[in-house]
Amino acid sequence: MINDTNNLPISVRHRAIQVLVDIFEYQKKYDMVIEKRAIGLDTRDKAFLHELVLGVLRRFFSLEADFSRFLKQKPDTEARMCLFIGTYQLRHMRIPSHAAVSECVDAIKYFQPKAAGMVNAVLRKITQHDAPKKLKPHQRAELPQWMYALWRDAWGAEITQDFCNHLQHQADLSLAVFEHRETWIQKSQQQGLSPETGELSPYAVLLPTGTCVPSLPEFDDGAFQVMDQAAQDAVMALDVSQDGLILDICSAPGGKAALLAHRFPTSHIMAVELNAKRLPRLQANLKRLQINHVTVLQANACHLPIPNESVDAIMLDAPCSASGILRRHPDAKFLHHQQHISTLAQHQKDMLQEAFRVLKVGGTLIYAVCSIHPQENEQVIEGFNIVEQKRLYPSLHHDGFFWAKIVK
Repeated sequence: MINDTNNLPISVRHRAIQVLVDIFEYQKKYDMVIEKRAIGLDTRDKAFLHELVLGVLRRFFSLEADFSRFLKQKPDTEARMCLFIGTYQLRHMRIPSHAAVSECVDAIKYFQPKAAGMVNAVLRKITQHDAPKKLKPHQRAELPQWMYALWRDAWGAEITQDFCNHLQHQADLSLAVFEHRETWIQKSQQQGLSPETGELSPYAVLLPTGTCVPSLPEFDDGAFQVMDQAAQDAVMALDVSQDGLILDICSAPGGKAALLAHRFPTSHIMAVELNAKRLPRLQANLKRLQINHVTVLQANACHLPIPNESVDAIMLDAPCSASGILRRHPDAKFLHHQQHISTLAQHQKDMLQEAFRVLKVGGTLIYAVCSIHPQENEQVIEGFNIVEQKRLYPSLHHDGFFWAKIVK
């Protein structure tokens, strides 16, 4: 049981245990809990906390195989999370072994004093042994067994293992720079940065992980928006006449609406979002980006308050399992289960049918998800007039993504 008393100093490793317990015991999203647990930390310790938690989430299955060899019985949750943190430090971080072990022992004492001896013994054995060389395929891929089997059966073991290797790396910062990309790149180079041109979109620019976004050139002027280049690729597939009405369904935080606004400056764009908690960020982003031909509509995507066949083009970025963005959100592989995918797929079908209802005959609809599960991809769009579709496997330079262009 976690002791939340403030009478003792709370170390970074202690906080990392708390975040992992929040995720695995209470099914909370990483983004929702990390900032709460990081309160009071300086910039360096915050970065350390993120590294510990994300590192464990990315390499969970090989880490578990490593320390489990030395356990006689499964420990309680807090002690188990402490072993993940200690093993990650010993295998993947440049921290002296004695410091990694002793700090983890101190951290577990806060939760379970009686587990300190076990944590000490197991971590010391890890320092004395190499990491296990024989791992099961899903452990090498760092995936839940059901997810690995799904992808292996869809594309084969070699392709699956190849792109799963990319999921263990931190993601680049990907931007959509709306105008004069080359000029903007030159300005960022003058700040000492090393930007790269993205290949999937004429707007895409890649920067190293950890780049401070508000300090980038022309941030306050709305020159760019954070947006993975795979998502930009989906937006680039949309066709519409310049004076048309475009719906951006499930719009928050607003990247796609912003890119559509720059692609089609004389069209009217309606950003549809149901979640009231996400609306302020959507509106703030559009304001910073100085976009004035986007209307925000709070509405349920399965029950749009829009007449039949009245919209020229639609961008539907449907809620999904996020299986394609595990580089950025590795907690997603623990927050969704195989049965949940079927529920999500049905919801996606319902949203697609409703979007199709309001689309004009001859209009174009882009169905997009940041998932690569076939159930959320080809199986959702069966029966529609598909003129083009694309699945992007996760890589070092973009997320996994699927989109399909549908014409009515």
